[in-house]
Amino acid sequence: MQNRRALNLLLSIAVSALFLYLAFREVSLSELAEAFSNVRYGWIAVAVGISFLIMIFRAWRWQLELRPLEHIPFGRLWVVTAVAYLAINLFPARLGEVVRPWLLSRKSSVTMSNVVGNLVIEKTLDSVVILFYILTGLIAVESLPDWVRQGAMVPATVAAVLVALVLLLFWRGEAFVERWVISNLPERFGAGVRRVVGSIVAGMSILPNRLLLLSVFLVSLALWFLPILSSYVTILAFGFDVPFSAAVVVFIFIGFGTALPNVPGMFGPYQYACILALEMFGVARADALAYGLVLNAIQFLTLIVQGLVALPLADVRFTDLFAAGEAPAET
Repeated sequence: MQNRRALNLLLSIAVSALFLYLAFREVSLSELAEAFSNVRYGWIAVAVGISFLIMIFRAWRWQLELRPLEHIPFGRLWVVTAVAYLAINLFPARLGEVVRPWLLSRKSSVTMSNVVGNLVIEKTLDSVVILFYILTGLIAVESLPDWVRQGAMVPATVAAVLVALVLLLFWRGEAFVERWVISNLPERFGAGVRRVVGSIVAGMSILPNRLLLLSVFLVSLALWFLPILSSYVTILAFGFDVPFSAAVVVFIFIGFGTALPNVPGMFGPYQYACILALEMFGVARADALAYGLVLNAIQFLTLIVQGLVALPLADVRFTDLFAAGEAPAET
């Protein structure tokens, strides 16, 4: 496990270094300084405010998702979400992903296995919503390169597979595991597997509630619109003469770039994605790089600030977050 994490970290560093080189090549410091000198900071303040809203919408959506299991106060969920995303954005190799279920299981009666089932639903909805915005970009911008249109087949396939697997897991998962897995295990192991699978399926209990599921989907649409809106407001801050669809294309390209192995903060692929996206709309390379640096800083630092504020409220330390990776799933 340690060797795999070390290899993942080295690969992430290499990928980020490569894309930082591609982003900064052919851009002089004087050109970059001139691009920063044209920034209108009133718009930057608006973009920062929008980015702060993202965490609020994440906590609100999670509260809706968990409602069939337990009504958890919004403030507590904001604290857990903010600390989790602090860990996700600071720890290498996505080690922070386990912090959210681990921390919520400490702050409520919801178990880690319940949260795993809940997060399966959440990731599936995210895939569907992101696909919606990708398709919106493909329709709105005819000049997108072929590799983008062909690459859109990947998230489309992933979304379709996830939806199918979620439905199968919820309706037939326990029966499948009982017949094909538990029946072949010793009794003492089978009982534990049965409890874990049951808890995971229980975490997906939002599925039969159509009204609640629709509410979560609509909040997800709003949640993923916020980074697009923040991107467009940052475009206004730089004074680029481009349509709103440029912000959607930036969102799509960042999605492709950050799907690669990345260091925490996603530096490198993030900036190069912004350059590729904005150059399609005639934005100069130095201006697009400055934009990518600012937008990345806004979205990264707003996450970090909220996480640092929430950390003492969660009554945990950084060392506890690292140890969360070793925490056993509770049922």
